Amino acid sequence: MPASLRALAAVACAALSLQAFAQPTPDAEGGLPDMPAARAPSSAELGVQTVEIPRAFMKDAEDAPQTLTAYWIAPAAKVPAAGAPVVIALHGCSGLYTPSGTDARALGSRYRGYAQWLRARGYAVVFPDSFGPRGKPHGICTERLAARDIDGAVRRADILAAMRWVAGQPGVDARRIVLLGWSNGAQAVLEAVDGSRAWPADTPPVDRAVAFYPGCVAAQKRSDYRLNAPLLLLAGGNDDWTPADHCQALQAAVLARQPQARFELDVFGGAYHGFDGTAPVKERSGIPSGRRHGTATVGGDPAAREAAFAKLAAWLDAPRP
Repeated sequence: MPASLRALAAVACAALSLQAFAQPTPDAEGGLPDMPAARAPSSAELGVQTVEIPRAFMKDAEDAPQTLTAYWIAPAAKVPAAGAPVVIALHGCSGLYTPSGTDARALGSRYRGYAQWLRARGYAVVFPDSFGPRGKPHGICTERLAARDIDGAVRRADILAAMRWVAGQPGVDARRIVLLGWSNGAQAVLEAVDGSRAWPADTPPVDRAVAFYPGCVAAQKRSDYRLNAPLLLLAGGNDDWTPADHCQALQAAVLARQPQARFELDVFGGAYHGFDGTAPVKERSGIPSGRRHGTATVGGDPAAREAAFAKLAAWLDAPRP
């Protein structure tokens, strides 16, 4: 059996086996976890499955690889009769992996922590790798924006392919597909929920979307940018890599065009890029964009992290955001 078919079979078996599981996994106090645990579980502990999304699903991308590698994590909950909701999670410009590798065992701690938190809430999670199949597994952060060949259009195509693939999996509710992205991946979310662009007829709609500290300049500059799905955007007030004021301007422009649109924006004062993590604040060099050319401030903010996860939980749990 080809490797891709074996991977799909494994995903199917994992989804079907969930029928025997209990309700969402509680934490030590008996409730759902408010935030990811301090120590992110390993990929093996999460039961990560490596899958290959065939080129046939990638028809929107001119540079489509033969397959798009992705990582699937089944929910730690009994699957409803209608199927499990799914989060398609989009990595930032550093890619999905730690420096130690380029496979499921090397998934970054941020992504493993979020996967644990989401699966406890009943979600399946899939992480498409937009960089590895195109020869850049450890990212494009140091590339100038104008020189990047993996741009917003490419990542939007990857999202559409992942959505089509997800919709065909057993035990999945294709009506409840959530997009969640960080930084460059959050910009990809903005591309995907741009309602001024035609939506492929064979692709399920986005139920709701979440963007952590995206660069909003490109969307802000589009005179007809509007939303095709509810959007929660979370930004740091002190972010000097992807400044929040562009996102505030984007929200104002969208709501002027679409007064009934669900576009919620939370800016956490004093927080920097990556505020939802636990790493200490530091200066990162080699960054060709942002307010301070060549350097950006990154790192976690405990208060902003707690507030952001409370907002994220409410956004996901609402019948309609």
